Amino acid sequence: MAKYALIKFKINNDFYDWEAAFYSSQARARKFGIVEIFHGRESNDSSSCAMLAIIDSADRMDEFLQEASDDIVKSGHILETTEVTFYEN
Repeated sequence: MAKYALIKFKINNDFYDWEAAFYSSQARARKFGIVEIFHGRESNDSSSCAMLAIIDSADRMDEFLQEASDDIVKSGHILETTEVTFYEN
């Protein structure tokens, strides 16, 4: 059964600056079983972003978020705005 996470959040900088930091974290995220399918910004609000990823488990994703939290904040991601919804099929 595949597991997915839809993550919605706000950023406090330019989307392209956030995206550069996001790309630089991909190898690290994969070590925790997180593979990005899509990321983007909202059409009418460039500070509202979303990412869809295949994940090994919610626990492994949480481990990544804890380990990478300083880098996530430096990317411009406002942690307290993060909403995660888990899906599976």
